[in-house]
Amino acid sequence: MNSASYTHLRAIVAEITNVEDTAKIPQKPKPNWPTYNNFRSGDLSGNNGSAAPDLKVIAPDTCVNECGDGDQATIWVQVGNAGAVALTAGATLQVYVVKDGVESLDQEIAFADELAPGEFSAGIPIKVTTTDLESIRIVAKPKESECITDPADEILLTPPFCAIPG
Repeated sequence: MNSASYTHLRAIVAEITNVEDTAKIPQKPKPNWPTYNNFRSGDLSGNNGSAAPDLKVIAPDTCVNECGDGDQATIWVQVGNAGAVALTAGATLQVYVVKDGVESLDQEIAFADELAPGEFSAGIPIKVTTTDLESIRIVAKPKESECITDPADEILLTPPFCAIPG
């Protein structure tokens, strides 16, 4: 393949929205990337421009969590913002536990910090009694509209919940 044929092919591939009804590419096609924000991606989905936070919950390895007397565990998590704008209204961390195959809401924790895009909070301690628990699920619910509700909004922890005795 010579570079002349490759250059022509590249021009056609780059203009994914300028194909005419006759399957021809215009001599001077209009750039599509300002509308679709898809420069070099080949993505035809529209740029929805959703300016909203997108929460993420992460937890370090269980060796960071602490176990205390009576099966009391302190689970450490961080909340992050992968969205396009700051989280300004705060969020709620919902802690669900599964015991005997039944999931129930154990507690809700207010998260009032503002998070800029790309920022993560400092560690947040969550105390949970782990007696006979099969799993712990922690979900971040923003108090404002969220860009994307996805699996990264929550974490699922299974035993052992901690490795450091209290």
